[in-house]
Amino acid sequence: MAQPRSTPARIAPLDALRGLAIGMVVVSHVAGPHLPGIGIDLGNNGLGTAGVLLFFLLSGYLIQGNLERQPLAVFLSRRLFKILPAYWLNVLAILAFDALGVGGERFAMTSYVASALMVTDLLGIDAVSGVYWTLLIEVKFYLFIALYHRAFGDRGMGWVVLGLIALNGLSWGLRGHGSALIVFFPAFYVGVAVHRAERAGWTGRALAPVLGVVAALTASLTLFADPHFAGAGLLLLLDTALFVGALRLGVSSRALEFLGRTSYSTYLFHPLVVVALHGTFGRGETLLADLPRMAAALVLSVGVGAVLHRVVEEPAVRWGKNLESWRMRRSAASAA
Repeated sequence: MAQPRSTPARIAPLDALRGLAIGMVVVSHVAGPHLPGIGIDLGNNGLGTAGVLLFFLLSGYLIQGNLERQPLAVFLSRRLFKILPAYWLNVLAILAFDALGVGGERFAMTSYVASALMVTDLLGIDAVSGVYWTLLIEVKFYLFIALYHRAFGDRGMGWVVLGLIALNGLSWGLRGHGSALIVFFPAFYVGVAVHRAERAGWTGRALAPVLGVVAALTASLTLFADPHFAGAGLLLLLDTALFVGALRLGVSSRALEFLGRTSYSTYLFHPLVVVALHGTFGRGETLLADLPRMAAALVLSVGVGAVLHRVVEEPAVRWGKNLESWRMRRSAASAA
């Protein structure tokens, strides 16, 4: 078994950008009905869409770097130990809320099983959380790019992006609507292209693929995105400029870095916080009347995310790395 190269230190601007992304998503869910009235939303749920797109860009950048350093088995193992423990805990927490009658929506057990297996989109079954759709896209990207990288290395990225966009156009032509998976899948390749441009020293030749992928995806999002994601093309341009600028200038913030490090659990569990507070206190008709509930939801979401990052995510990642070490020792002993 090939030994993984050492993992580089966390890049502060990336954690800060992830913190900004989770902030946009959580604020859009906590304060969503009030945002258009104060003029800070773009289109339908634009703030949340901007956060999701930024997450996808960051994932593409980071996954490209991981694939260059890690063997396929190590890459997949680390992704699974990072994602699944907190995700499965979230499914169980939603089931507990359902059993206690907290929140308005009830789900069949088939939805819980399909959600736990991350196959709701493949089976056409409702997921038990509205935030799972992005994770389903992420997991499929991890599998696809890992296998593609194993087979073809860094070749053919542009053709993959163009193929996905063409496939989505075909879907619109045949069915009258696109697929969230195919619409947003190319966004990861913006991050991949940015990683390669940075590695090449930000030369004009290295930046050309970034511009090409962004231009193609902007057109695709403008033409084929669901009305729920209106304005996504413009948001992609803004996110990409922010992403590249933060990397090149080294812009960061300790508060945003903290939010970024704990963003996964915050993303998973903030809807439960919102549901619990809404069920307990209701929602204010005006922004001012709703401020106490929104402030409590934001603070509790960040707090719950931080605690679960510490007690669930970090131990799970350590267990995964310990398993890698055990496998390498066993492989070395067998070869001796």
